[in-house]
Amino acid sequence: MRKFVIEPKSRIVAADEDTFDREDDFDLDNAEDTDGLMDAIDDVADNVDDLQDTIDDVDEDSVDIAVNNNIANHFIAECEGCNGVFISAVVDSDQEIDHVSGVCPICGKETDQYLKWVIRDVGDEE
Repeated sequence: MRKFVIEPKSRIVAADEDTFDREDDFDLDNAEDTDGLMDAIDDVADNVDDLQDTIDDVDEDSVDIAVNNNIANHFIAECEGCNGVFISAVVDSDQEIDHVSGVCPICGKETDQYLKWVIRDVGDEE
């Protein structure tokens, strides 16, 4: 019977605690080391204050539901491909139109778009 000996190509050793002495890397008691850190903290605090002032100055727009949005008498269409519903550019008229063909604004494919409903202004008696 043959015996095999497996020998690792590299040796793993534990690190000494003295190897990673962090006190030499950054000295909080040293004024030169803390000046840069304190300046950076002050800059961040100033930026936060400026941002808060900007947010406080923003006024909410008033809602005006009487705005004429020019969609009255337009059809709401449904895409044959993705079944997405959107406002069509087709306006209601005395012509009877079942569907139009074109690129769907939702899925981006060339499909038939079935004209389902008409948008009416509130109070419109038609």
